[in-house]
Amino acid sequence: MEAAFPPLLSGLAEKLLRRPPSLRELVTIIGYADDYTWFAGLVRRLFPDEAETALSAPDVRTRVERFARLFTERHFPLYSPYFEFFLEDGDEPSWTWLRRGIPFDLMGFGYDGLHEMWGYHRDGISALALLVRVSDAFYDGPDGLRTAWLESAAERIPKETLQRIPQDGIPVETLTEAVKDTRFEGAAQAAAWLLAETGNFFLDHCYDDGSFDGFADPWDDDIIAEGTQEWQRANALMDSVSNLTGWLEEDLPARFAEMLDFILPRLPEQTQGKEDDDHDQCQ
Repeated sequence: MEAAFPPLLSGLAEKLLRRPPSLRELVTIIGYADDYTWFAGLVRRLFPDEAETALSAPDVRTRVERFARLFTERHFPLYSPYFEFFLEDGDEPSWTWLRRGIPFDLMGFGYDGLHEMWGYHRDGISALALLVRVSDAFYDGPDGLRTAWLESAAERIPKETLQRIPQDGIPVETLTEAVKDTRFEGAAQAAAWLLAETGNFFLDHCYDDGSFDGFADPWDDDIIAEGTQEWQRANALMDSVSNLTGWLEEDLPARFAEMLDFILPRLPEQTQGKEDDDHDQCQ
């Protein structure tokens, strides 16, 4: 009886005849056959109609990239730096690491994202951040987060417009009530997103500040289904915010003022209160 070779090794002779494999490819083919068998099974389970095309690519990079693209299209995005590292510099093939858990792509802002708002992000989302009341955890104060935001904003928005913003910003729940079911609802959604208060896994976590650490969730069908639904909700919120930021960016000085004209009269009187001019945050 002929020996039943593992599927990955059965085509090795043909590969060797076509072209000499690199040392890395040989290690991948032979040294991690068990992990590859798991990876191939995952691809076939999740994408039975496209699996053979994805797995027929001659190199590691293309197989993994095809899987990641299919998964993102059908479910939710995977963390691209994770793939880039293991495809370029990793000591093990990326499917070995995939076996350890799902590398979710997280959309939270994190410490650096908030403190470098105007440098890292679009002007529209940075302008919406000006409305937000942040907690002491974000180092708000005379030289804190809001001061830095306002100093950067002053290069793009007139000072007299910025002076209309409530001194300490607007609490998320107050802003949410003020813009509910209006064309500015995205302002409250942006505020919740910035402060990681959306209640959404993808939007409230990020890798940079350790709010989510590691890739421990297995590739179980129920986890993937839950993640897919959660991503759909996250995507809807991000689309709403993006629509508002796009509108603002068409004429940021004028449209930010127009947004304030709409929002400020809807706020409770105590939220609108301003301190004396000599304590004004924009000076």
